[in-house]
Amino acid sequence: MNVYKKFIILTLLIPLPFIAMLLILLYIYDPYMFYHKPYFREETYMSMRMVGKSIIDYYDFDSFILGTSMTGNTSSKEAENKLGGKWVNLSMDGSTLSERKVFLNYILKLKKKEIKEIIYSLDSFALNLNVNNDTKKFDFLYNNNENFFNGFRLYLNYKTILCALTYSSKEKCVGKKIEKIEDLPKWVDEFHNRFGFENWLKTYKKSNKKQLIDEILNTRAFFTQENIDISQNQELIQKDLLSFIKDYPQIQFRLIIPTNSRFLYRVERGSRGYYNKNFILFSKYKAVLKWLIEETSKYPNVKIYGFDDLDYADDLRNYRDEAHYNIDMNSMHLDAIKNNTHILTTQNMDRYFELMEQKIRAYNLEPLIQIIKKDSQEN
Repeated sequence: MNVYKKFIILTLLIPLPFIAMLLILLYIYDPYMFYHKPYFREETYMSMRMVGKSIIDYYDFDSFILGTSMTGNTSSKEAENKLGGKWVNLSMDGSTLSERKVFLNYILKLKKKEIKEIIYSLDSFALNLNVNNDTKKFDFLYNNNENFFNGFRLYLNYKTILCALTYSSKEKCVGKKIEKIEDLPKWVDEFHNRFGFENWLKTYKKSNKKQLIDEILNTRAFFTQENIDISQNQELIQKDLLSFIKDYPQIQFRLIIPTNSRFLYRVERGSRGYYNKNFILFSKYKAVLKWLIEETSKYPNVKIYGFDDLDYADDLRNYRDEAHYNIDMNSMHLDAIKNNTHILTTQNMDRYFELMEQKIRAYNLEPLIQIIKKDSQEN
């Protein structure tokens, strides 16, 4: 063997021990707990999309909550006390139906757990919009192949390698420490001083306050639209939700309609109202939900719960922004499931949505304008 060939072979072989050592280190460090619970450090958690697999694999439960930030504050402990069973909250902030389908496939189709009950949120943005349903950033963790090296697709990057080399326990490296697993999707404590319209304004820049008042002042009389095409929505819901309801008749599905504030529906635009042009949000949401209520009436293992006929959504002190309600609403969801109340059916849905529309139409924006003007003068 000539010198050149020896040099090439040595060049290729010398790095191999270092690569092997790095892979072993990443396996031991394992910040997403993809392979095991932590060694030599406390349990910490990152994004639910990434660590959901470890929670599903390592924790004992027979029922779960799967939604967005709207169900993030639902206490699994409270669910156990009111509904029985062993619960865990797997809610993902801003999750689409397709993202949640990844979890449903992993738990149900791969038979990771024997499930009795599922609480699932029917968020307006997830049902209404042509949202980005790309799940490629995390769905490989939950595939059928059980490829041992899947986790390293997360770890072979400069940031994670640097964290592993220093075995860092910083939040940016391994996520946050929580007292109880049920607190992972919980956000209410972090935003406790943000509830109420006056407190919303504190997060707005001066230019944004001016824009907000202009948008409120220019809001027209509320109107609804009929004959809306929801065929794409139906196809998405059939594929990502109803298919599971049909295939698992032994599981009780509790579908929750999140109670957004009247303000969200009443203003055409706003920090979240970019999808409410010409008040399309309520009209389309209503059309989709009515279809879904009719469709699920065929299946005895599903109930849909709505709370928009209450006065709760009129009071912005109950909200941290236009959409997100306080934790007391999450408790009301559990009470309704326990007591069989607030259930929407084909018999009562028309009256329900009529009352909801009346409350949106009657919502008075003038007090909010005065609050903004006063705030602008003081600041």
